[in-house]
Amino acid sequence: MKPSNGSLSTHNGFSLISNEKLLEIYSTMLKCRMLEERIHALRKEIGNRANAVAKQVHVAAIAGAAIDLLPGDTLAPSHCAFAPCFAKGLSLSAILSTIVGQRTAARPRYSALKLIPPSLSAGKQLERALEAAKAGKGKRNKSVVAVFSSDTSCGAGELESALLVAGKKKLPILFVYETKSSSDDRARRVKEYGFPVVAAEDDDAIAIYRVATEALAHARRGNGPTLIECKPWPFDDRGSGKRMPARHPIGKMETYLAGKGLFSRKFKTKLIADFSGELDAAVKAASQAH
Repeated sequence: MKPSNGSLSTHNGFSLISNEKLLEIYSTMLKCRMLEERIHALRKEIGNRANAVAKQVHVAAIAGAAIDLLPGDTLAPSHCAFAPCFAKGLSLSAILSTIVGQRTAARPRYSALKLIPPSLSAGKQLERALEAAKAGKGKRNKSVVAVFSSDTSCGAGELESALLVAGKKKLPILFVYETKSSSDDRARRVKEYGFPVVAAEDDDAIAIYRVATEALAHARRGNGPTLIECKPWPFDDRGSGKRMPARHPIGKMETYLAGKGLFSRKFKTKLIADFSGELDAAVKAASQAH
């Protein structure tokens, strides 16, 4: 984690996360990845080629930043991304009914779960997110808006405008932005935004979770927004100047859990088998909806 010069007090890797929460983060990551893969396969099967967009938000960012959202919090999932919606509580049947495209299937109740529809463009999602944050701030109900976006799903100008508005009005928003660039441009603009910007490794769910936990508390206290910039970490921790190889976020999490004695192949196999069954049942129900 690399904090900016903002006022957010990050955990610096030393806060205690319960074993139950660690396993919940891992399970959410694995399920989100399996859901993404099933959606990809279904879209390919029915000839819908718009299947790459849903993978633009990393599962580490989804699990790290969405897992502790409350029912009253609003989430903007990024255009065509269903995994964040699942992490917020949208059922598999609702998601897969949308993908299969049965006209008679019940429409997902996004508003009931405080979800901004993933069918909306990134710009429209940002507009809705700002509106929800303004409403929440006006009611003083300590609700927060979480916004997922990436440099491939959102125009730089659209995001920039939303960041400036959120900072000026001190809105309770957590922005989670995924970029393939290792440059630190946004973090350097913290003074212009007027709120904390924190860079975190895009494959490190634990680092993202620690920052998100503090950012959500920061927003609920009325202190305004935070931007978590999820990016590839360019250099190793020993200062050798060598570029770090890309790591799979789920594999990295498994290594972390194994070091704490919390991971086994048996545990993963059962998790995959159980969730595969849930996915199969949801696909079947969606296909037979009438």
